[in-house]
Amino acid sequence: MQPENRASDEYDGIYFLPGEEDDELILSYFDFNKEMAGGTPIDGNSFGHMYHIAFFKHDEEGRPAYDDSFEAILGDPATYIKNLTGAGVYGCVIKKTEKSGKWFEDYLKRALEQITIRKLRGYASSIANT
Repeated sequence: MQPENRASDEYDGIYFLPGEEDDELILSYFDFNKEMAGGTPIDGNSFGHMYHIAFFKHDEEGRPAYDDSFEAILGDPATYIKNLTGAGVYGCVIKKTEKSGKWFEDYLKRALEQITIRKLRGYASSIANT
């Protein structure tokens, strides 16, 4: 069962991953560690906070692939994510603060490194099987 929406001031980010069904996304709320905690939100407005957003998808072979990353003002990030159900994307949405840029940059770097490693393993396995 998926947790209820939480007020955006109660968390720093949300990971969203595909569920077992095609029309299911699992949301996992998180807070930054001590180093990044307590940052002042920046670039938002009366509608909502500014967020860093990263999307990933599956490639033709079903492996993870980077899709896009950007920033956007969201009034309700959980609802935004839930509206992506069925779009075939998953990823991360984090509140933009004066401290969050480094976290998001590191997150993307680690994710892209893992995607590259999985692709290389797939290629190596394919070559070994021929």
